[in-house]
Amino acid sequence: MHMTCRIPGGCGHEFCWICMKDWTGHRECNAIAESEKSKTERESKSAMKHELLRYTHYYERYIAHERAEKFAATDQLEAIDAVASMLCNSEGYSVNDCSFLREAVLQIRSSRRFLKWTYAHGFLSKYNDASRKLFEFHQAQLEGTLERLSDMMENTQWNDYLEQLSHGSFYDL
Repeated sequence: MHMTCRIPGGCGHEFCWICMKDWTGHRECNAIAESEKSKTERESKSAMKHELLRYTHYYERYIAHERAEKFAATDQLEAIDAVASMLCNSEGYSVNDCSFLREAVLQIRSSRRFLKWTYAHGFLSKYNDASRKLFEFHQAQLEGTLERLSDMMENTQWNDYLEQLSHGSFYDL
């Protein structure tokens, strides 16, 4: 491990030929420690990459529910209010008969807000495996139910209902 740059042609510098460090104060070769350091650096980089991917996962879902919450609070609410107004004005239903439509959209908005913050909570919390699985199970249940309600409110062809109303009761549909 010890090398000396020999005089007369060399400078007389002493060094470790394995790690190429100065021999002064050299007790043992750190070549293994360097590889361990590299391994630690790789693990650290891997851990950082994993944490970045984890953050991205939670952030993207947070943003998606925030956008959906804004949609429910504005465009969807306006559209449902127009449908409810049409039902009340042209079909003769009372405002109370149609209020469930507005309530459904308000519930979607509230649920989106709640679900959005569950992603922030999930990112910051330090659960054990069992608790994390339970948390994610409940989060998935809420998200699935919310998506079904959103789908009903967004994709229902209300014009079809208005046409059917002329032939029968609204409650029988």
